[in-house]
Amino acid sequence: MADDVRTVFSENIAEIAANAFLTENFGLDIFMGADIESVLSARAQVIYQDVDDSEYSGAAISFRQQNFVVLNTWQPLRARYYSAAHELWHLALKAELFGPENKKIMAQVQLPLFDMERAADHFAAAVMMPKEAMLATWSKYVGLQPSTDKQVAQAAIVRIANISSMPYVAVTRRLKELGLLLSKSLVKLSESDWRDYVCHSNFPPSSLDQAVHFKKFAGMAELINQLVAKQQITLTEAASLAAHTEPQLAVDLLNRRQEQVDRLSEGNV
Repeated sequence: MADDVRTVFSENIAEIAANAFLTENFGLDIFMGADIESVLSARAQVIYQDVDDSEYSGAAISFRQQNFVVLNTWQPLRARYYSAAHELWHLALKAELFGPENKKIMAQVQLPLFDMERAADHFAAAVMMPKEAMLATWSKYVGLQPSTDKQVAQAAIVRIANISSMPYVAVTRRLKELGLLLSKSLVKLSESDWRDYVCHSNFPPSSLDQAVHFKKFAGMAELINQLVAKQQITLTEAASLAAHTEPQLAVDLLNRRQEQVDRLSEGNV
């Protein structure tokens, strides 16, 4: 019961936060879709890794008043965009991007009852699938047919997943939260189940179900080297920062630090 109260409380705050962020930046009646990564890059340095780990989606890192968001391109695009929205929550909290609601939201997230990760997941769904946009789109696709019609609902879910660039499972969960989806069997389907359905349906294959593998984090390496050159951070601090995204740079920095130590021990510095 306590967990249920904590979840509801955290999700309510996340919904308010998503509405505040969208009101300040985009509006409540559109799907952000793939543009979520541009939204992030305007507010932080986005670093792309390609890590063969289905459990690793990304991270938000702050260092010396600089914000970084790391995304794993091993994920299918749908999952990557969802991860980006999840990390936007952490970034928005740090940068206080909620407009007039900032003070209220910042106070609520400090409470012991608040579940930060549950809120991040709900914020991701709410910011990528705004309530108004979902209501209008669901009504358009389902029309006057009952929402209990599984076949109609299933097709509508795939179409909304494609428009919003979101995982199928995230779409069904959001529809259930909004009271629009009554089919319990559809809510129980996994992402793999949905991909199988699309494969055997009349829908064409979607590139959103595939990963686009690449690495891009030149901005991070450049910043670390600049900080070291200006002696704003030590080599050890730089290596610690680089370890998350630039493992080879981290090794090079530690080797440089060891060389300094060796020279000191020899009395040459």
